[in-house]
Amino acid sequence: MPVFNPVPNFKFQVFLINAKPRGAPLLPQSLGEVANSALSLGIGLGVGALFGSFSEVNGLTAQVETEEYREGGRNVGPYKFMKWGKYPNVSLKRGVTFNTDIWDWYYQVLNGSKAPLRKHGIIILNDRGGGITNNASGLQIPILDRLPEAVWFFSNGLPEKLDGPPLKGNGNEIAIEGLEIAHEGLIRVGPALIPGVGEVLTSVGF
Repeated sequence: MPVFNPVPNFKFQVFLINAKPRGAPLLPQSLGEVANSALSLGIGLGVGALFGSFSEVNGLTAQVETEEYREGGRNVGPYKFMKWGKYPNVSLKRGVTFNTDIWDWYYQVLNGSKAPLRKHGIIILNDRGGGITNNASGLQIPILDRLPEAVWFFSNGLPEKLDGPPLKGNGNEIAIEGLEIAHEGLIRVGPALIPGVGEVLTSVGF
């Protein structure tokens, strides 16, 4: 097995993309669906897409709720059965600027005449930097500034909570605002989204 060095947690990007109307799958079933979301991001920059310099992301957590069945005579412990997935809110923080896009989204969802506008989220963690250079030509021309090391995708998000900064007359900290997004599923994009590959990797111990 190759050895991969972990990456620092400070080089990341956050993109929020308009979700399709109700009826779309809660989570992407294939890499193709993730690619379609990425394509819609590229087409729709500035049209319903939110992206910016968030300073902190929390809540990249996926859980499975289980229930117990206690069988008479089996004293070693109860059986455990899976019920459904659980996903805490994703929390985003950033410094306060003139940009009001997350508040505009909240107002639109709360007061809009149309159905609440949900958004899918893509969070990309990049490598240490340096990019790829064109070694074959000897020109050392950067091709990519940063490479993605990990990508998370959450679906059908709604702005559940907004936090403005605490204001103090005697303070000198950066003003930080926060957004909590309630959503319907979170995955880390990987080979398991290729049909059949996840089962093979699990069977061989990956």
